[in-house]
Amino acid sequence: MQQHGSERATAPVIIRARRSGTVAFGLLTLLWALALATALSAQSTASGEVAAGVFFGILIAASIGGWFIVNRRRSQVEVGRDLISYRAGPAAPVTLSRAHGESLRILPRLRGYSVVRPERLILLGSGGALSLASMSSDKVRHACEAHGWRFDGGSELAVRDVRRWLHSGRAAEAAQLIELFGPFADAAADDDADTSLTAAVLEECGDSVLRRNRASARDAYRRAAAAQHAFASHASSAAENVNRAAQASRLDDKARG
Repeated sequence: MQQHGSERATAPVIIRARRSGTVAFGLLTLLWALALATALSAQSTASGEVAAGVFFGILIAASIGGWFIVNRRRSQVEVGRDLISYRAGPAAPVTLSRAHGESLRILPRLRGYSVVRPERLILLGSGGALSLASMSSDKVRHACEAHGWRFDGGSELAVRDVRRWLHSGRAAEAAQLIELFGPFADAAADDDADTSLTAAVLEECGDSVLRRNRASARDAYRRAAAAQHAFASHASSAAENVNRAAQASRLDDKARG
């Protein structure tokens, strides 16, 4: 998978998701096998034994076949020099292209604002992300490094992704990027120069959970207000400061409400 020295791997490397359902299907198969043994011992005729054998044999075969079906099309990541592709079943692959950058990062699992995501491989600044569900992130990283991809990049690239994800309805994922790469005290939402990017993301997160979890929403609004106050302190003119401070006051009211 990886070569030593200055040489880089040339053949693509495929990392597949771990097999799933092994314990469940294994226990089910064992259950049918025990039931078969019990049924055979309870039969007094050869025809009864045959019927029991056929019935439970079908169940055993179905359990084993189910395991093969579930694992036949495991998701996989294929790492090459210019492309990294994610495939899951018959769906079209999702790719990260070196033409859009070289700075990769692996995001940890996300569980916040009613959103759950597995570990993801992202190409910073491109908005692209690949799921690493049930995969070894270490293997993915080593394969990428062997093909010359870098694991670097900072806030400037992350800001681009935060803006993209916010406008595509992925505010919780954008908030995770802010936690990992922020704070972006002087970054504006690109469609409103008077609103902090961080505040816009956190307000959207609060709005998304307001009906289900008011406490979580208020916390998001409080954090949004704090980010907006910090953004106002970076204003380049008095008029700009007034506009930004007005947005901060609005968010303060929202947090109290």
